[in-house]
Amino acid sequence: MRRSPPPRPSSGLVAGKAGWWRGVPVLALAMALAVVLVSGCGSSGSPPPWRSGHPDLSSLSLLDSAQAGSCASGAPDPNQAPAGISFQGREYAQIGRMSPSASAISGAVEIDHTGDWSFWVPSGTFIYVVTPQAIYTYAPGNC
Repeated sequence: MRRSPPPRPSSGLVAGKAGWWRGVPVLALAMALAVVLVSGCGSSGSPPPWRSGHPDLSSLSLLDSAQAGSCASGAPDPNQAPAGISFQGREYAQIGRMSPSASAISGAVEIDHTGDWSFWVPSGTFIYVVTPQAIYTYAPGNC
């Protein structure tokens, strides 16, 4: 007498059946794709208001909060001026804001300008960004 083979497991996602795991790779792939799409779209946000009027210059790069990385966390006013500046191979983080006053940057040399902003370097290690609303101070940092 011939015996019939045992029944084959179902391919559905039923607990206790051998084929339940077949759907796992598809589910994992779908979840990974969703994470990539959500994180890629939501992380950068819109550019700050100052960006459209002040593109990067040939002498220095203006870093908004998304570009400045860790430097952005301490920037007092990243929506009004760059959170960081890249100049001559170094990065500078926004550390302060003062009222506009020519005496605050006496002895400094203007290195560039864009629109109504000018960039100044005093004899020390700081960079000043002079705008009509304020003077922003930048100190060396690792962004």
